[in-house]
Amino acid sequence: MTKLLNFKDKNSLGIVSAKIVNKSLLQTRNTITLNVGESDSVKTNMTVITDDGLVGKIVSTSGSYSVAQILFNKDMRITAKIQRNRLDGIVYYDGISKLMVNNIQKNADVNAGDIIITSEYSNVYPSGIPIGIVVEVGNLDNLFKKVVVAPLVNFATLEEVFVLKNTPSKERTNLEKIYYSK
Repeated sequence: MTKLLNFKDKNSLGIVSAKIVNKSLLQTRNTITLNVGESDSVKTNMTVITDDGLVGKIVSTSGSYSVAQILFNKDMRITAKIQRNRLDGIVYYDGISKLMVNNIQKNADVNAGDIIITSEYSNVYPSGIPIGIVVEVGNLDNLFKKVVVAPLVNFATLEEVFVLKNTPSKERTNLEKIYYSK
C-alpha cells in the first residue's frame, strides 16, 4: 500500500484509487470490476494502473462501478516501445497465455530483459507507463520477431488499482476518423 501512496504523490495526472470487487477471468475476455464509477469522475477509456505498471483501461461505467479490460484480454491492443532503444511495436494477448509484441522486424535489436512501455502514439494511454519485460525472443517468420512479454503487474494478487483521469483527445479522434475514412 505504501508503494501505491508514493506513486500517487509522484503522478501529475489526476487519479482515483479503486478496489477490485470482481475478477472475470474468462479465457480471452478478462476484466475486473472496480468500486468507482461516474460519481467518482471515472469514464470509459481511462487508463488503469498500479505502481508496478499498466493494468488496462475502463470499458464500461455506472454510477458507482466500472469495468476494465486487463492486459490479458483478446480485444486489447497497446502501442508500445522498447524503453532501451525506443523501438515501436504493439502489445496484445495471444488468447491463450502470453502477452506478445508484434510488428518487430526480424533484424531489430530486442533482448530478454528489455522493458516494454506505452508509447506516445496512443490516444488512450499516456506514454511511459511500464507494461512488461521481454522474456523470450525468437523468429516468427522471415520478416518479424516473436517477442513474448511478462507483465510487470501481478494479476493473480491484484486487489487495488489507480484510474488515471486521462481521456482521449476528441479533436484528435475526430481528425483521425475523418482522415482514415477517406
